[in-house]
Parts: sequence; C-alpha cells; structure tokens
Amino acid sequence: MTDHGRRLVAWGDELIKLHDGFRRDLAALRASSRAKIFQADLRTHCLAFCDALHAHHEGEDGVLFPHLGGEHPALADALSRLRAEHQVVARLMDRIRHLLDEGGDGVADELDRLAGELEAHLDYEEEHLVPVLNQMTTLPDDI
Repeated sequence: MTDHGRRLVAWGDELIKLHDGFRRDLAALRASSRAKIFQADLRTHCLAFCDALHAHHEGEDGVLFPHLGGEHPALADALSRLRAEHQVVARLMDRIRHLLDEGGDGVADELDRLAGELEAHLDYEEEHLVPVLNQMTTLPDDI
C-alpha cells in the first residue's frame, strides 16, 4: 500500500484527531473566560479558534459533504443535519465575536453554549462519517 493509500484509509481517524483539537481548544477558552484572564488574550484566542472552526466547516460544506453525498447517497439525511448544525455553530461564533467587540461581557456563557452545540455536532459527525471515511479509497482533490 502506498503512503497515499494509508492516508486515505485513516482519514476518519484524522478527523477525530482534528475534532479532539477543537474540543481541547474550546475547553481552554472556556476555562480562560471563567478565570478572567487578560481580555485581549482571550479575544485573540477566541477569534483564532472561531476562524479555524469556520474554515473547517466551510471545507466540509463546500467539498467533503458534496463528495460524500455523491459517493454515499444513504448519508443524505446525516449530511443535511450536519450542514444545519454548522449554521447553528456559526451563529454562536458570530455572537461571541460581537460580545468580544463590545468588551467581552457574556462571552463565558456563549462559550458554554457553543461547547454544548459543538460537542453534540462533533459526536454525531464522528458517529456517521468516520466509518465511511476510513473505508474511502478516493477523496476530492480540494481536500
């Protein structure tokens, strides 16, 4: 098996690793927001986290999900739900950005809301997509 083939076989496992990074980063942000660390530092980390998560979801919506939908029509309902959850997460991140722009009051509560939504989303995505991703032999060129 080539290195390329091994990479494709473990793609679902790589998604879990990426998700675990988002989980760790969000947990650290939540702890920082409760500890009332220097506000500019919290703002910087929150914005970096939101940007990275947004880019990840855009890649899924624009490239990965259409590819999976074409290759695995039985995933249509799961992919539709995941896209809708991306919109919920995006709205929460927009709310966090707004609160940070306004001085940060309420950010801790919004990070808690985001954590609840994101954890459920990531768990659902892993449950439905990882088995398929780990069996794939082809991926879209843009990934």
